[in-house]
Amino acid sequence: MLGLFIVDDYGISWDEAIQRGHGRVSMDYALEKLNLDRPKLAPQHDLENYQWANYGMLYQLAATALELELGLEDDPYAYYRLRHLMNFGLYLAALVFFHASLRLRWPEQPWYPLIGTLLLVMSPRIFGHAFFNPKDHILLVFYLIGTYTLLRLLRYRTWSSLLLHALATALALNTRLPALLLLGATVALLLWEWGFYRPTTGRRNLAMAAAYPVLSIGLMIPFFPYLWADTLPRLWNAFSEMADFDWGGINLLFGEIMTAKDVPAYYIPAWILATTPVVYLCFILSGLGLTLWRALPEWRTGRLWRNFAELTDLTQLGLSVGPMLVVIVLHATLYNGWRHLHFVYPGLIFLAMTGFDYWRRRYVRLTPWVLTVGMAVTSLFMVCGHPHQYVYFNELIHGEPIMARFDMDYWGVGFRDAFVQLAKTVPEGETRTVNCSVWPCTDNLLSLPPPYRSRLRRESNAKKADYRATNFIGENKKAALYHQGVFRRPMVEITPCGHLSIGVYGLKLPD
Repeated sequence: MLGLFIVDDYGISWDEAIQRGHGRVSMDYALEKLNLDRPKLAPQHDLENYQWANYGMLYQLAATALELELGLEDDPYAYYRLRHLMNFGLYLAALVFFHASLRLRWPEQPWYPLIGTLLLVMSPRIFGHAFFNPKDHILLVFYLIGTYTLLRLLRYRTWSSLLLHALATALALNTRLPALLLLGATVALLLWEWGFYRPTTGRRNLAMAAAYPVLSIGLMIPFFPYLWADTLPRLWNAFSEMADFDWGGINLLFGEIMTAKDVPAYYIPAWILATTPVVYLCFILSGLGLTLWRALPEWRTGRLWRNFAELTDLTQLGLSVGPMLVVIVLHATLYNGWRHLHFVYPGLIFLAMTGFDYWRRRYVRLTPWVLTVGMAVTSLFMVCGHPHQYVYFNELIHGEPIMARFDMDYWGVGFRDAFVQLAKTVPEGETRTVNCSVWPCTDNLLSLPPPYRSRLRRESNAKKADYRATNFIGENKKAALYHQGVFRRPMVEITPCGHLSIGVYGLKLPD
């Protein structure tokens, strides 16, 4: 109910128009292969030669199909709103599966799954991205579902649970190929058990380890139109491109500018430490340390767990910390922030509950109060920073302006909020012009809610425009920090809990 009530508060991110285009190109290709006659949605592109053909398009295809069925293709506000509703709906589904994962781990503690799920909901950055992120958020959803089906497989050891897990893995691979980590972890666990726990598992693990990758890839192909022809070469190209992906952008961390393909090893850990609530971090680190402490004494024998509870913890540890290690070892290209690795966060929250359980057994009264206070403080930011939870930084980050040290609203989502506030100042029947610094600014102007759309219009010539809008990328950041030029005349500034992220400034002096 809350999601439905606030969905219109969130703006359009940089990637949403791009991802919508991907879906339209893929839909043209799929309809052509199925011999279904329909005018092309993207006649200027052909998936055979499309730059992004190797990316899974399951979500984009579903969104495009719904958009066409509902007749929304000519209204940017409507077709983006549809996607935001889909995003949040998938997030709700993921929460159900996360709750189920926690129930597998703590069947005798009915409150633990609810508390853990609430922790995931009350994680500001993840909550914000749940509305507008059309790539990383979708991977988080299906990676989380795949993690649940893996735990279920390890719990019940049936062929039906293996088939369900293969389907979940196929869907995850159809969102983004880093979900291969899920496939690799499953095979590794089955083989590890066969090697070191043979008396209790027998040959079934070998059979499952052999069948599971074949089933997963086989179930992936029907949802991946580009692989319908020349399947094996194209599949190999997709995996190769993922490993060699290049992007020439720059990132900002602790005030240091770095290229996306040359980030330091501490890049992802630093972002997680800076943007996860401090109390959550304490329980996460406790759960992580406890899991390792339980596994290490028997590492020479290969028997890393003694029961199903320890196996679930170790699985979550591998599926959350493992991808970070892969990124560091491969020296992977990373965009702004740590959104590429958001999919590991539910596993970290799972480990936080392991830490919470440990401390609660030692300090029965104190531990729940510590967690409650941490959640209450976090909820205050989520309210005062709404709808900009995606720029949350915890109490460890203080001092000089955050904008000078970290990328803030690099996707330009906050333009929606800024333009709605600005439009309310424009008298009925009048129109003001806005000069945009980046593409999301334009996209948010075009997709404003109907009551405000006629009051603001884009003007490409800054000399003719009434206002200049920016999310402080590049030199705009430096000028704003020193209040130079146009930044001396603010009309609207978005400052979630006091931290500047988006601004609209007057270009014309008053008469």
